[in-house]
Amino acid sequence: MDQKVLMTQVWLNNTYSGKTGYIHCDEDGATGNGTIASLISALQIEIGVSPVTGEFGPLTARMCPTLKLGSAGNKVNILQGALWCKGYSSSDLTKTYDGATIIGVNAFKKAAGLPQDGEVDPKTFKGILSTDAVVWGSMGDPRIQEIQRGLNSKYSDCFWKDLNICPVDGAYGRNTCNAMLYAFQKEVGIDEPNGVFGPSTAQGANDHNVALWSSQTELVILLQYMLYVNGFDPGEFDGGFGYGVQTAVMDFQEMMALDADGWVGLSTWAALLISKGNTDRAPNAIDTTARINSNRAQYFKGIGIDYVGRYLTGYWPITISEINKILAAGLRYIPIFERSGDDMKGIVHEVTKAPYFTSDQGTSDAQYAIEAADRLGLPRSSVIYFAVDFDVYDFEVESNIIPYFRAVKTKLNQSSDYRVGIYASRSCCSKVAAADLSEYSYVADMSVGFSGNIGQKMPPNWAFDQYWFDDIGVQSRYMDYDKVIASGRDGGVGSITVSNLPRVLCEDTLESLGFDVSVGWDFSVEYPFYTGVVDGKYKMGITGQFSPMVALGGIPAEQKISFNINDGQFDEVELESAKATYDNLDTTMKMLFGDSDSLQPAVSIANTVSNGKLTLAFYLDSAGNPVFDIQVEQVAETSTGETSIYTEVMYTFNLNQPDPPDTGALRSTVITVLGASVGLLLLVLFAASFGTGFGEVLTAILALGAFLTAS
Repeated sequence: MDQKVLMTQVWLNNTYSGKTGYIHCDEDGATGNGTIASLISALQIEIGVSPVTGEFGPLTARMCPTLKLGSAGNKVNILQGALWCKGYSSSDLTKTYDGATIIGVNAFKKAAGLPQDGEVDPKTFKGILSTDAVVWGSMGDPRIQEIQRGLNSKYSDCFWKDLNICPVDGAYGRNTCNAMLYAFQKEVGIDEPNGVFGPSTAQGANDHNVALWSSQTELVILLQYMLYVNGFDPGEFDGGFGYGVQTAVMDFQEMMALDADGWVGLSTWAALLISKGNTDRAPNAIDTTARINSNRAQYFKGIGIDYVGRYLTGYWPITISEINKILAAGLRYIPIFERSGDDMKGIVHEVTKAPYFTSDQGTSDAQYAIEAADRLGLPRSSVIYFAVDFDVYDFEVESNIIPYFRAVKTKLNQSSDYRVGIYASRSCCSKVAAADLSEYSYVADMSVGFSGNIGQKMPPNWAFDQYWFDDIGVQSRYMDYDKVIASGRDGGVGSITVSNLPRVLCEDTLESLGFDVSVGWDFSVEYPFYTGVVDGKYKMGITGQFSPMVALGGIPAEQKISFNINDGQFDEVELESAKATYDNLDTTMKMLFGDSDSLQPAVSIANTVSNGKLTLAFYLDSAGNPVFDIQVEQVAETSTGETSIYTEVMYTFNLNQPDPPDTGALRSTVITVLGASVGLLLLVLFAASFGTGFGEVLTAILALGAFLTAS
């Protein structure tokens, strides 16, 4: 217990308890956020700030007085108590700004790098009224302390109101990083620095290049600061751009995969200051949730892309045919693992929250990733990047992320030769790598506001640097993607070998229709499923071994339709016709089918099939029940040559049961079965091909829809 701190706490509570807004502090002799909030609230009461908040914000800064020799009253006591809490000696709450108070003030200002004039202006008062360490001597890295004092000495007037003065603790963190950006903005001519690397700052960086023997001394000093905190020692902080600085610049540029020419322009300044760097620089890799077809793959290869990151599982899983298109275009595939959608069944915690990451979950995710990667035929030496896709704090890395990755690595080592990668912020990637739990890092640098990216060095094992977003604006190829720089450390997946391609392709097709293939699996066998409302069957086969459950030859032409699928896409005219049919549905039908935007999930079937044919048939069975049949034929290259692979799903709607279920249960079940499986979307696609001349079949479909949406 510190008696001087206790003295301050007792005086604060005795003096201000009962006053509006005062924040009571514990009388325990221990300084901390609570006591600092009490001191600030007391100051706000004294100077008339309303409302009292306990935070030293803009209004408090504007109304705060300057204290100096001769000042007196409670404000002086608040200052003296704050000095004791900060670790600096002063008088014992005398209400008089005396010589002992001046000594304490000047000791603080010397440690902070501020002029030792014996006065406490609002900037100094705010610096004292914080829990940030400001010390002189052996704490942290003495050269970073030198940087922090240098920033306070020359530039604190442009950042203290927004940030406070820099802590002087020898640690490069958020506040020092942000102060560095304010200082840079000041030097490149920004009239009102704001700590945001926007267009004006980018222009300033572009206009203020420095290189060997540069005469821009103040900018070179900042450059030397930036190099040092990023792990590259430039020598003395003297403003001279000599060979030592040039070497440090080139080493930094090489590490960041920039042109290592020793010339400090926009891209180098940006990389030194913010995690995303220069967002206009050309990527050599991308990642995306969109599926990659041949046109997209060829487009990306043509603009200099070498790697494509895609998810193994979840809402946006990659398929074998998609990987083949990526590889055929001369690109390489980067597998990313993150659960989503149906992957989350039975999992309580969100994947973007720390509680998700446990040892047990790490073991489960590793096994799931192994199965997915094996199914796609990835080489067993591939690196799989497990995502930590949120702003994880350091304590959460220790308590959750590291145990998770320890379990992931253990499972991968025991059950496969796949290697562990991590997708996360800089700090998280670095800590997991330092624990020897990841081979490479995929750095989420685009998230500049992440605490794990501000004031953090680039992980030394980084393989991919995700730094901005973009899109292809061409209609047939339109898609969103993230821009990525590949360091070359991880060569990605350059080939795949699928041991049972027909089975895998059938499973992919069934999954795109919403099925978990757990009923059974063998070629040319009918597997039934029953929901209480819908009798269903599915069947699979290959050329020469498949006879369909519904003989399409016996179905009248007006009750069936086939859609060709080329390069993962349906015919545009057919899709537009389907959208028009959607938009013309009445309100009741839209309750079931949705609007034209709902058609998009059906495209996943085309993406999965890649090349082949989708045939839809609709008829009434002998009992008058509607039957809906989906047959998918896809053409694939196997080890024995080209073959056709067939998948068929048949639904029979039991509308004429002796004891039919209530309409609510029926509607719920059918929407679950067909809605989730895109079957209803395909049914409307089917109807769209005939328009209003669809006759008896359209009437039956609409009757089914009306029945399902009836109250």
